[in-house]
Amino acid sequence: MLKLLPISVGCLLLTGCSSTWTHQNLQHHHWVLASLDGEQVITERDTPPDLEIGEQFTVNGIAGCNRYFGQGHLENGKLWVTSLGSTEMACKPPLDNIERAVLTTLTEGAELHGSTHTLILQGKQHRLEYRLRDWMT
Repeated sequence: MLKLLPISVGCLLLTGCSSTWTHQNLQHHHWVLASLDGEQVITERDTPPDLEIGEQFTVNGIAGCNRYFGQGHLENGKLWVTSLGSTEMACKPPLDNIERAVLTTLTEGAELHGSTHTLILQGKQHRLEYRLRDWMT
């Protein structure tokens, strides 16, 4: 039991082992999609799929090809987006699959996991893993 205490205290101090997500630690960050269902996301686009949560907990980003936007909600460790809208450009594979997975997961809602630099959205159908890439470092 004593051997676990230093590790647990270290995790709490670093807030990197497991996180309780709040409006405050989700807002004002830029997250880039790193993997979908355990597979690395690689695109040839200059603007990769991403997620931003802004003032008033608005959610926006690029799902695959199209920009999306809506109102985010957070309750009991679950994030979902209402009033979700997006642009409607044609989206070719594999970005079309990525886009459907992102929009479905945000609409259905997802449990949040991760750390200070990783945000995992575990939905009913998909697992989205985002890496922190804030605008200013």
